[in-house]
Amino acid sequence: MFKHESIETNAGLLIILSLLAMGIGGLIEIVPLFYINDPVEQVSGVRPYTPLELRGRDIYQREGCYLCHSQMVRPFRDEDLRYGHYSLAAESKYDHPFQWGSKRTGPD
Repeated sequence: MFKHESIETNAGLLIILSLLAMGIGGLIEIVPLFYINDPVEQVSGVRPYTPLELRGRDIYQREGCYLCHSQMVRPFRDEDLRYGHYSLAAESKYDHPFQWGSKRTGPD
C-alpha cells in the first residue's frame, strides 16, 4: 500500500491518515456508549445524605481531605479482608463533585 517513508515525507497524506486513525479510534470508544442502558449498577441501601452527613461532606471538601483520602477500597484481596467489599460506583452517586482521589497517600 504505502511505504512508511512516503507517508512521512508527504505532510498532507500524513495529516489525512492521522485524522482517519483518530476518527476510527474515536468511533470505537464513543459508539458503544450509546448502547449502555444504565452505566452505574444499582446497589441496595444507597440513600441521599442526611443534613449532618452533608455538613461533614462540605467540611471534607473545604479542607481538601479528598486529595489524600480517596474514600475508595480497591478490589484487592487484602483490602477486601481488611475493609470489606470494594467500592462500587453506585455508592458514590450522591457525591458531587466526585470524591475519589487519583492518589492514595492517607488511610481510607
